Parts: sequence; C-alpha cells; structure tokens
Amino acid sequence: MISKLVRGAVLTGVLVAFSAPIVANAADAPMTKADCKKAKDMKWDKTTKTCVKK
Repeated sequence: MISKLVRGAVLTGVLVAFSAPIVANAADAPMTKADCKKAKDMKWDKTTKTCVKK
C-alpha cells in the first residue's frame, strides 16, 4: 500500500515539474495585437491571430 502512495506522489511530482514551464510560457505570451507590437522579437500572425516569435 505504501509503495502505491509513493509511486503516485512521484508521478504527480513529475507531471507538475514538466507542465509548469509550459504553463509559464503560455502566460507570458502577448494576447492582443497591440501587446504583440510592443513585445521585442514577436510578430502578429494574421492567419492564427496569435503572437509568435520572429
């Protein structure tokens, strides 16, 4: 029983460790065309309506 708890805790830790940087990068991206123009090394993609790296 203890080994299942430890295995679950380790799995949860690994999932959180790998997903945290992805969520952090998504939150930093400008969401509007005006914000995208202000950001360095970013350009507005008209087809997807998102801000992407140059």
